[in-house]
Amino acid sequence: MTSRLFSAVVGAFLVLGSGAEVGAQPGRTAPVFDTWSVDCASTGVCFSSSLTRNQSVWVDLRIVRDWQADALPLLRLTTNTVLPQTGTLRFDVDGQTIESLPIEQLREIQPTVSSPAGFRPLGGEGFWYPTGAVTLALLEALQTGAELTIHMPDETGTDTLSVTVPLQGLKSGLLWLDNRQNRTGTVTAIVSPGTDPAVNAPHALPLMAPEELPAEVSAIWHANRLCSTIDPTIFASLNAVRVPLEDGASLYILPCGAPSAYNSPYVAIYAGKDGAARQVHVARMSENGPIATDLIYNALWIPADLQLISYFKGSGVGECGLWNRWLWNGTGLVLLEEASRKTCDSTEPDLSNWSNTWPLKSTPK
Repeated sequence: MTSRLFSAVVGAFLVLGSGAEVGAQPGRTAPVFDTWSVDCASTGVCFSSSLTRNQSVWVDLRIVRDWQADALPLLRLTTNTVLPQTGTLRFDVDGQTIESLPIEQLREIQPTVSSPAGFRPLGGEGFWYPTGAVTLALLEALQTGAELTIHMPDETGTDTLSVTVPLQGLKSGLLWLDNRQNRTGTVTAIVSPGTDPAVNAPHALPLMAPEELPAEVSAIWHANRLCSTIDPTIFASLNAVRVPLEDGASLYILPCGAPSAYNSPYVAIYAGKDGAARQVHVARMSENGPIATDLIYNALWIPADLQLISYFKGSGVGECGLWNRWLWNGTGLVLLEEASRKTCDSTEPDLSNWSNTWPLKSTPK
């Protein structure tokens, strides 16, 4: 390790170790409200979703909202069953029909709805619901009801499949979205609208191809390991982002090489307003103290907190591995928290119980 790099790593720890206030840290995973989970992508697009199964049929219902001030909430329904070309999709709330739409109409709507950058629906057949006032009316009904029943025609068109989605927790999930995107009290809030004008939510800008990188950033990315060997079509699907910073600077979070079965490596590159770029190394803990690394696994940028998450999975389940959280402090990424679990036993992942390696505050289990 060069002396310059070592000094940077030690400096990152001195910021934290000197008693600097970093605020209450959010949980290691996004919250869940009853059967509704919430999360945001690196770009700042956020969603609340519920996955419900009825025997062999499942539906994934998601309320999605992009970061732009004027972005409307979108509703997407995805199912694993094959739907016919004709027939009707019906939404009932507490036994009352709220909307009934021909499948043909839903298929026609799809090309007119732009999927927000960073949103990745589950596999299966998916439909965007009509946007605008129709979606807002349905969301209002969903917030006041106890259960939503989705009636779908089966593949033959001769029978109806029904899946009931509990609505408890949805309103809390939508409030979380409003708060996360700084919409509560504004004219665009879903749960608690007010009179304040809408503003852009904290966000980063998606990068779909290496050709979008500035020359100096591209040069560092090409020179780093095997970063540039990644297939351009894979690059487009890995949620690379540019984070706008103060004074015209930017932080780039970029994939570095092809992903493995469980993990995708990334690197961070800082570009000043003058265009000059440098790679950003991050601190990690080892048995002998802090070390520096340039790779961040399964990177997730948190725009609202200016934080970067790394989650290296030791297995496909993700119940073991290494988890890190860093804060952008204006010049670099400061390690706020690190946790690990060495036992890979196929149990349900619970990062809240992983042992801390920084700061040391729990006994390894």
